[in-house]
Amino acid sequence: MAQAGRLGKLKCWLFILTLVIAPLAGAATQAPEWSSLTVEQRAILAPLESEWADMGPARRNKWIGIASRFPQMTPSEQERITRRMESWAQLTPEERKKAREQYKRLQKLPSDQRPALRQQWDVYKELPNDEKDKLRSRAKSADRGGHREIPAEWLVPPYLRPYRSVLRPPPPPPPEPDPPPKPVLPEALYPRY
Repeated sequence: MAQAGRLGKLKCWLFILTLVIAPLAGAATQAPEWSSLTVEQRAILAPLESEWADMGPARRNKWIGIASRFPQMTPSEQERITRRMESWAQLTPEERKKAREQYKRLQKLPSDQRPALRQQWDVYKELPNDEKDKLRSRAKSADRGGHREIPAEWLVPPYLRPYRSVLRPPPPPPPEPDPPPKPVLPEALYPRY
């Protein structure tokens, strides 16, 4: 009987604890509406105003965190963040989806390949604008179903492809097979006397 009383008290305390914690858990997923932001936050996050209502709580909280760190940033960092917000606001939902997927792919890239990718990006940034335009138009035509052949390796699921870095040369071709052995003549099998 005493154990039943303890078990009842324990259940009661768990219930009370649940009632206390539940609102706090819900508060963590809440994010303020645009109108409840401070004047400073609205000024910093102005490029995102049109899509603020469509953002989820996690993204809103992320941007509020960026806005709180914004005053401590250097002017070049502030300019970079503002440019990125403006360019993000101009993207279509499909372009945003592609950008998120690209970011996730880059995050999964092995750390030993990241410096090479950074170097390729730096080389691209140094190209003249007309070269960049040519590369962009070539990429866009490929995206629109241009007449490029699909690499055979794309037809194999990624988990079945052998690992090979873009930076490593392809493996050497297999060595030539040994020539077939010459047939043994019967005379060679039996000794001559």
